[in-house]
Amino acid sequence: MTLFNNNFQKNWEKLSQNVDELNNYTKNHVVELRDVKIKDKKLNGMIFNGGTFSGVEWSHISGKKSAFYDVTFVKCSFIESDFSSSSFVNVTFKDCRFIDSNINRSTIESVSFESCELRQMGLVNNKGTQISFIKSHIEDSGMGDCALDFQFINSSLDGVDLSTSRARHNIFIEKGILSDVDFGDSTFFSIKIKNARQGAGSIKFNDLSAESIVVENVDMTHGTAMARSTIGSVTILGGRFGTSFGHAKIGSISIRDAELTYMEFSRVNLPKVTITNCSLYDTAFYDGFIEELAVYNSKIDIVIGENFKADTVVWDNVTLDGKIDFTDAHIKDFQPSRITRGPNLNLITTGSNLKF
Repeated sequence: MTLFNNNFQKNWEKLSQNVDELNNYTKNHVVELRDVKIKDKKLNGMIFNGGTFSGVEWSHISGKKSAFYDVTFVKCSFIESDFSSSSFVNVTFKDCRFIDSNINRSTIESVSFESCELRQMGLVNNKGTQISFIKSHIEDSGMGDCALDFQFINSSLDGVDLSTSRARHNIFIEKGILSDVDFGDSTFFSIKIKNARQGAGSIKFNDLSAESIVVENVDMTHGTAMARSTIGSVTILGGRFGTSFGHAKIGSISIRDAELTYMEFSRVNLPKVTITNCSLYDTAFYDGFIEELAVYNSKIDIVIGENFKADTVVWDNVTLDGKIDFTDAHIKDFQPSRITRGPNLNLITTGSNLKF
């Protein structure tokens, strides 16, 4: 039977001198430690089965091959400390700060970071179930090569590397800011980003594989890319978005109720793209091929479409404005209906077979 014993606070210094003695104590007690500075210690292999650490500073600690089960950390700091090759099961970090610390090559089962700050944090090559970040700031940190689900809620990611993951896991992001985030060269099951916005840096989905990517009500219009990726379906719902699909293999692309800026369907070979109730500004189709392109109830302003090719293109209730250049474009079955010409339309179809 595990017992709670507040003697741990006064016996901590002695117990921390010998990990075997520490573990003999913690295997029978749910512990609590408050307002202690732990510095320059080797605590490799320590085990905690339940407990709370509050206001504890872990500085220059080696805690490799340790285990934390049902543990809560509140207002703790972790400075240049390493807890790699460990197990974290049902662990919560609240209002904690991590500076140049590592939890690499570990097992992560239901771990959450709530209102935390992570800078130069290593969370790479981990496996398990799910890791969550809620109202947290993550900067210049690595989370790649992992086999577990990631959840980011109302958090900011600045310089975060989630690349080179090979397991078919999920990424879910809701609210927050993304800047210089790399999902590339990975194999995911799904990526969903909802109600988030882009900061000054890029967002890269290049060279990845996924069953689906869903982008809903985001504000991301510069420096995103899905080039050379293999994706079952891409869905864009609402918001403002722009990306490049260059050389990607995508089963279907569905876009609805969105403002699209600098979208690039150039240098692609895509089976199906459907765009509904959207406004498109400065869209590239040059040197691209789309088997079936359908645009409904939308406005298109500026197109770079030289040498564009398609089997079937359906445009219904579409307004064209600005420079629409389809020089040398060839479409086997072009079905324009209810086309409105805007006041600044400059339609160029030299060398193409397009008839409006």
